Amino acid sequence: MEAATASSNSKVMASSRVMVSSRAMVSSKVMVNSSRAMEELQKHERNEKYKEYGKYAGGALAAAAAVGAAVYGVHEYKEHKEEKEEEERREEEEKRREEERRRQQLHQQKQQQHQQQQPGRHSPGHDSAYGGQQGSQQGSSHGGSGFQPPVPMGRPPYTYDPHDVRNADPSRSSQNSPTPREYPQIRQVNGDAAIKIGSIIALKHNMTGRFLHTDRSHSTESGSNQQLVFGFRWNPDENDYWQVLPANHDVPVPGSIVSYGTQIRLRHMETGHHLHSHYNYRESRSGQNEVTAYGDQSNSDENDHWVIERWGDGAYGQTWNAHDVVVLRHYVSGMTLHSHEILISEDVQSVTCFGPGNEENDKWRVQCQ
Repeated sequence: MEAATASSNSKVMASSRVMVSSRAMVSSKVMVNSSRAMEELQKHERNEKYKEYGKYAGGALAAAAAVGAAVYGVHEYKEHKEEKEEEERREEEEKRREEERRRQQLHQQKQQQHQQQQPGRHSPGHDSAYGGQQGSQQGSSHGGSGFQPPVPMGRPPYTYDPHDVRNADPSRSSQNSPTPREYPQIRQVNGDAAIKIGSIIALKHNMTGRFLHTDRSHSTESGSNQQLVFGFRWNPDENDYWQVLPANHDVPVPGSIVSYGTQIRLRHMETGHHLHSHYNYRESRSGQNEVTAYGDQSNSDENDHWVIERWGDGAYGQTWNAHDVVVLRHYVSGMTLHSHEILISEDVQSVTCFGPGNEENDKWRVQCQ
């Protein structure tokens, strides 16, 4: 009896353990499933947040792309506009130069026809004397050349009257000019006589033998307060050299040969100023238009423009030869670079801008460095 009771209790206890174990397993499974459900829920929430972030980021990227496209479009428009304006400026300048060349050629043909009608006329184009007969000091037409320059484009004919005041064209200044500020310096070698853009030269006055000179220690007495240009001594020094440069808004290739009839500028090597003349200020001794050294690489106007001509016939279109006697004609006034035996002080010989260029005192010779 007791044995039967013990067996029954043992079965009951075993059954209880099975039930407890089953409940534990069920509870464990429930906890696992709950944990997985929680993870799935969190994962779902994260995915939703990422989608929202993606929308915002996509919008920001699209906006940035739109702004970038707009900025690029504006840049492209500006660049295209500037290129078009520059091209139009070049075309206008080329038209102006072509018209000037055409007029010069026509004028040269007329001059040649005139010379052919006067077969006995002597051309002093290669006058070999540094001395010789003294020309007039105050501008008579004694001796001299019969050459007459062409009428400046868009302007009345030259009168050579210092009271006929003519102003420089502001559109032909260094402002907004495509002309390079500097050109390579060229020194003539091996007997090369062709003057080029960039050549370094000195100019010797044919009648007196003095060199065209300027320095920082001499200023004008007229009131312009610019650096004085004068004839100095008979052997060149470092203050007698000038570089041949193109006129403002002209863009020739460095080293290109200069032809007679071309507008040029002369920049003083030591001070960087340009050979310059103007109305309203007179040289104190002669009363003629003064010549100065003025401006710099970034400051140059049409009063710095000079037309190079061969003495006697102009020789427009032919190569500027260092052995020729030349005349430098101020483009604005039409008057020429002139000197004479009038001394401002010791070794300071007056240099002016005067007359049509038909005097012995208007002749200059080139000496290359």
